[in-house]
Amino acid sequence: MWKKIILLFLLFQVVKSSTYCPTGTEYCFTITPPDNELQEDQQYVNFKLVAPKDVGWVGIGIGNGMISAYLIVAWPNKDGTVTLSQRQATSYSELKLTENQNDLILDSNMTTTSNSDGKLEIHFKRLIKVTTNTIPNKGDFIWAISDSPVDSSDPGATIKVHSKKDVISMNLVEVETSSTLTRYDKLIIAHAIIMFTAWGIAVPGAIFIARFARNSLPKSWFHLHWSIQVFLTTPLVIVAGILSSLAVKGFRLDDPHKIIGSILFIGLFIQLTIGAIHHKLFDPNRQYVPWWTRLHWWFGRILVVLSIFQIPLGLSLYGARMEFFYAYYIYIFILLIAFSFMSIRLWNQNHSVKEASGFRRMTTDDN
Repeated sequence: MWKKIILLFLLFQVVKSSTYCPTGTEYCFTITPPDNELQEDQQYVNFKLVAPKDVGWVGIGIGNGMISAYLIVAWPNKDGTVTLSQRQATSYSELKLTENQNDLILDSNMTTTSNSDGKLEIHFKRLIKVTTNTIPNKGDFIWAISDSPVDSSDPGATIKVHSKKDVISMNLVEVETSSTLTRYDKLIIAHAIIMFTAWGIAVPGAIFIARFARNSLPKSWFHLHWSIQVFLTTPLVIVAGILSSLAVKGFRLDDPHKIIGSILFIGLFIQLTIGAIHHKLFDPNRQYVPWWTRLHWWFGRILVVLSIFQIPLGLSLYGARMEFFYAYYIYIFILLIAFSFMSIRLWNQNHSVKEASGFRRMTTDDN
């Protein structure tokens, strides 16, 4: 009798589970590691995924980001069955099937599209080591959930982008954190805040000074303009770029956000160079606007437009809540209203001066 009790106690100690339920979702997943005493070809990790029955798809992956992560995606079908799909991400827009879909073994007896709580419940297992992946005893896991249904039961079916996702650290015995940010989260959030400060505050501030402060600050507007760009924007962009490289562990160009970010990074230094040339060659008695000055204007405008679209791309890539998108769009709207109002006011002032003096308008063409 005592031997049985001790045996059950030891079994309980060995077979523990890690359960995680992301806040703000009805998705929960449980990972049960194998008994280390078993042979390697018998060491199965058991997974249990629970989600609303009308969910589009749910996923769990091994890694701290989508790129190069090993992903397991599951979704309910119209006929009451469930599809498991094992995928590898080579870019943010493409999830490729792995060669061995048989690595995943669905427990059809335990799996149901409507359990006692009326939820989708999926049970499956996978060997701890397969050809392309090993599940770590302790490490980063990613999860994702989507409201968009999958139209096919084929494991290779196209799935739409996730509605929510995140990265957590687990040790397969106890969830280390459900609210504490991971290193990846901290780096990406710091990157986002610094880049917004650079492109969303510093750059617009420098532009507003260059365009609207010439009359009120005739001797200092230029120094303010270039000081902001050189001593504030540039260091911020460099630091934020380093943080993003640390987060994704290297330099990558595998999605539009990174491509545009690289263009903006290089473009900033090109714009500073053009601005320096313009300042060096500036002639207050000129009779026309030289090409390098016009290039400075239009290249700067291109960078600003790219930066406006770049920030929502980053928010979408990270899976930020919609509140951040709304706040950003409201902020951009306010900037556009302010810019339009001050541009109209400047035009009226210049037009009045031109009519009164008969001289060439200087304010908008001198720099």
